[in-house]
Amino acid sequence: MPRSCWIFLRWALFASAGLLCTACTSSAMRLAEDSLPQDTLIAASQSARVVALGQIQPEGEVIQLSVPNAEDSRVNQILVEECDFVEADQVIAVLQGFERRDRDLQAAQKTVELQRAELARLLAGEGKASEIAAKQAAIAELEARQRNQTMEEQAAIDRAEAELQQARITQERNLSLVQSGALSQAQLDQSTQALASAEAVLVQRQAQLNNTMQTMVEQISQERNLLETLREVRPTDIAVFQAELEQAEISVAQRQADLEETQVRVPVPGQILRINTRVGERVNTQEGIIELGNTRQMMAIAEIYETDIDKVAVGQSATLTSEYGGFDDSLKAEVTHVGLQIGSRSLSNGSTNPTADENQRVVEVRLRIDPADSPKVSSLTNMQVRVEIETDAPRGPL
Repeated sequence: MPRSCWIFLRWALFASAGLLCTACTSSAMRLAEDSLPQDTLIAASQSARVVALGQIQPEGEVIQLSVPNAEDSRVNQILVEECDFVEADQVIAVLQGFERRDRDLQAAQKTVELQRAELARLLAGEGKASEIAAKQAAIAELEARQRNQTMEEQAAIDRAEAELQQARITQERNLSLVQSGALSQAQLDQSTQALASAEAVLVQRQAQLNNTMQTMVEQISQERNLLETLREVRPTDIAVFQAELEQAEISVAQRQADLEETQVRVPVPGQILRINTRVGERVNTQEGIIELGNTRQMMAIAEIYETDIDKVAVGQSATLTSEYGGFDDSLKAEVTHVGLQIGSRSLSNGSTNPTADENQRVVEVRLRIDPADSPKVSSLTNMQVRVEIETDAPRGPL
C-alpha cells in the first residue's frame, strides 16, 4: 500500500476516536444529570428561587407527652379527646394510684390544721387547759380544807379558853375558901392543877392552829406557783409546736408532689393530635400518652440542599404546594429561621431513579405559614409539601 494511503488511514482512525470520546462524554453528562434530584434541577434552572421538599408541622413542633417511669404507669382516665384544644397546665390524664395519694394528701392536710390549732391554743395560753383546770380545782380544795380546819381549830381554842376561864374562877374561889378554912389544901391543889392543865390545853390548841395555817398556806402557795407555770408560754414549747407544724407542712408538700405524679398536664396550649395510650393501658414508652401541637399556627420545615443554603435568608417569601394533592392551590409562607447544622435528607420526592442520592446534605429551614392559610392545613400535620423560596426578595437578619 502506498505511504499516502497509510497516512490517510491513520488520520481517519484519530477522527473516529475523537467522535467516540465526544459521544461518551455527552452520555455521561446526561446520566449524571438524570441522577440528580428533581429539586436540584429546578433550583438550578430558576436562579431566583430555591425549591425543596418540606413537611407541615404545628408551631413549636409536635410534642409527645409522657411521664417518668412510663413502663410502670397505667392510665386510669383520659380527660380529653382527639382534636380537643387544651390550655397550658391542663390535666389531660390521670394515672393509677390517684385515689390513694389523694386520701394521703387529705390526711396530711388535716394534720396541719390540728397542729396550727394546737399552736394557736398554746400562744393564747390554752395549751394545757386540762392541766390548768385540774390545778385550779386542787387549789380550791386546799383553800376549802384550810377554812374548815381553821374553823375547827378555832372552835377548839374557844373551848380551851372557856375551860381556862372556868379554871381560873374556881382557883380564885378555892383560894378564898382555903384562907377562911372552909377548904382543905388538898382541894386547892386539885384546882391549881386543873388551872395549869387548862392553860396547857389552850396553848396546844393555839399551836395546832398556827401549824395548820402554816402548812395549808405553803401547800396553796406551791399549787399556785405550779398553776402559773402551766399558764406560762415558754419559748421552748413554742419551738416544739412550730417544729411539729413545719414537719406536717412538709408532709403535705410531699403528698402533693406524689399526687401530681398521677396527673398528666400539658406544658403548653395546643390541640390534641393523637391519643397513643388508652384507659387501662400502660403508658406507651415510645410515643407517650398523647401528641400535642399548636395547630392555630402552622409551620413548614424545608430541607434545603447545602449548595443552595447561602441563597436563603430570614424574611424571604415562599410558596407551598402539596406534593401529593393534599390541598388545592398554594399557601403563602415566610422564612423565620435558618438552621445552623447540616444533616442528611429525611424526606423523599418519590423518584424511582436508582442513582438518586437519598443521603444528600441538607439544612432545615423553618417557614411560618400565612395566618390566612394556616387553617387550611391545621389538620394535615406531617404532610409533605414542595417549598419554593423567592431568593430575590429582601433578606432579613439571620
